[in-house]
Amino acid sequence: MSPLKNNSFKLAATAGVMALTGMLAPAANAALVTGNATITINNTAFAASSVNVPAGYPNGWIVAKHWGPSDNLVGITGSTAGGTTLSTTGSTAMDFSVNTNTTTNSYPAIGPYGRTEQATTMDASNTSSGQIGLSGAWLLTSAGGSGALTPYDFRVQKTGGIWNIVTFDTGFQSQNFLKLTDVSESVNGNGELLLSGNLKWTGLWAGLTGANTNAVVGTFNLAPAAVPVPAAVWMFVSGMFGLLGIARRKSTLAA
Repeated sequence: MSPLKNNSFKLAATAGVMALTGMLAPAANAALVTGNATITINNTAFAASSVNVPAGYPNGWIVAKHWGPSDNLVGITGSTAGGTTLSTTGSTAMDFSVNTNTTTNSYPAIGPYGRTEQATTMDASNTSSGQIGLSGAWLLTSAGGSGALTPYDFRVQKTGGIWNIVTFDTGFQSQNFLKLTDVSESVNGNGELLLSGNLKWTGLWAGLTGANTNAVVGTFNLAPAAVPVPAAVWMFVSGMFGLLGIARRKSTLAA
């Protein structure tokens, strides 16, 4: 009878794990992109890439400050206080959470060029259309502090098969800022988009800074947000393993 009891314990354990897996793993269901983006900028490379400016214009640009999602309605200019100051050399990773609004919110009265919270309209299973709105803003300064630029209200979208980080303000309107190269793009089992790649200057911003558009200045990574496990699930898990422990002790005693 001992082998039968041991086998019963193993079957119970297996069934419990299968039930737990089912509770923790939601079914695949592609929907609008969600999660968090991490943009890492190497200011050493950033500055070295922007040296081909016309005579009389500042060069050696770096990302001097970063403002996060809580500052989406702050009118960012070259003199705006606050933000997180970046190291002038080496790499710094910055969080840009994906916006959950599906319609772009416009706040034209904020700052000299307005602010917007760019919408997220892209379906994770169809990245050829729509956009991913990102929270955050930057202050760019040139070597010696002789110039300032403030790209903000970012969105990520694919144009002509190329992923671009795009900025928006009422002065420049929509402008490509950084493009992704060496891209890795996939959809996981839960229908969530994973996207990563290297970053290079592009568009108007490359022209303003005299940037080398072939130089890698950072990386981009988009990952789904971690889903917290409900307390009830953990209580169920604790109870289940408690029962399995009792079953195992009974099996041992019966042997």
